[in-house]
Parts: sequence; structure tokens; C-alpha cells
Amino acid sequence: MSSKPVLLAAVFAMLLSACSVLADSDSDRPYALVYRSQWSKGVDPRLTIHTPRPESLDTVAMPVAGGVALKLSMSRADDFSRVANGSPRAEIGFERIARFAIGKEYEIRWSTVIPADYRLDSRQPEITFQLHQGASAGSPPVSLMLAGGRYRLEIRGGPGKPVNAIDFGAPSGDRGKVVDWLLRYRPDDTGLHPRTDLYMNGTRVARCETCANAYPGDRNAYLKLGIYKWWWMTRPSDVTERSMYYGNVDILERESAPSPVAPRR
Repeated sequence: MSSKPVLLAAVFAMLLSACSVLADSDSDRPYALVYRSQWSKGVDPRLTIHTPRPESLDTVAMPVAGGVALKLSMSRADDFSRVANGSPRAEIGFERIARFAIGKEYEIRWSTVIPADYRLDSRQPEITFQLHQGASAGSPPVSLMLAGGRYRLEIRGGPGKPVNAIDFGAPSGDRGKVVDWLLRYRPDDTGLHPRTDLYMNGTRVARCETCANAYPGDRNAYLKLGIYKWWWMTRPSDVTERSMYYGNVDILERESAPSPVAPRR
């Protein structure tokens, strides 16, 4: 009798066992809720505010978004000299609430409503969500933006490193609608074991399993929500006003699974 069927059966059993261990390991690492916003109760005083005017930040009644939404807005005529880097932005930062560290895994849930009369800028992009590195300098390791009539997810592993850009969807079709987002994020500065999975209304729209998605050794990255148009004052643009609505935000955390060990040869 040939030994091949026995060998194949043994290999198959080992694979099933490995899958079972991985599944059990994953279920043994439940996410813990780190933070949940409640815009109906106002803006959390721990949030840092980066807006050109006090009225650039507001909470407004919005039944389509579940009752109350956060509104961030700005004008090209605003004075941005007192916001971070003097760059056009209307953002809030979560650095006093939660940090993202290499060695852990995260889920970030939020929603957006693009205004019904929103004009997309065909000449330059704008960030609407970002995970900002702990150090102040450089582009964010993970950012979601509107660019060229599409959504774009950009992923990078540090200053001067190549950027991985994934375009998807059509924001023009989402004007006036609630869009639910989920980012599953395992920061990794090497690109060996990262996770950057973005879901839109329950469907995965972007993934990169080999993209370094954190600055080297960073344990202090944090979330920023809002509009950031870094070229607005220096390059041509189609628009002079920007507004965006955000639903409540959840941040969840768990320990990262042990990295797979390569088999010995």
C-alpha cells in the first residue's frame, strides 16, 4: 500500500489543527472598548481642536446619522495661522484619549455624511480621516481622503518611505448619505505582519497585508478626524468652502497575536 494517502491525510490533519488553533487564539483575544464618543452630549473636552474659528466645530441634529453629528467646516478665506503648521484644516485629535502602538491590534469605527451640495475638488485632495504618527513631522501612516473623484486610502511606513495608495468607490454617489466605516489596524513598521483592512458599509474596500503602516518604533500614533487640505492656499482649487459630518466614534483594542514562526528546514 502506498504511503502517499497516509502522508496527505497527516498533512491535512495538521492544517486543520493549525486553523483551529488560530481561530481559538483569535477568539481568545477579544477587543476591549477604549473609547466611544457621544456627540449628543457635546464635544469631549479631552479632544484637541484644530480649527480656524470656534464655529468651525459644532454638534448638529442629524436624524439620518442617528440623532446628532459632529460638523467640521472651514473656508478658504479663513486665517489658518493659529492651527497646526498653519495649514488649512478643521480637525479634532484624540491623542489625549487613545494611542496606537506597535504590538497591538485595533478596530476604529466611525461614519461620515458628505453634504448633499458638496462639490468635489478635481484639482487637489483632502484628508477626512487619519492615523497620525506620534512624532509631529511627516505625512500620516494611514489616511483616508477624497482625491480625483474617488476615495483613496494611503499607507506608509515613515518619512520618505514609498506610499501605497488604494483608490475605490465614488464619493459623488454618497452625498447626503451615511457611510459607515471600519478600520482594522495592526501597526507594523516592517511590513512583515501589518494589517490595514478598511470596510465601507460592511464591505471590505481596501487591504494591504505587506504595507508597513507605522513609523519606526512608534507607540504614540493617534486618531484625527476632520478635513485637511494642505495645498489649499498654494495650489489651484475648485472650492472655497468645506464641511463634513461625522457620526460617533468607537476605538477598540486587543493584544496582537504572536507572529508566525517560519518552519525549520
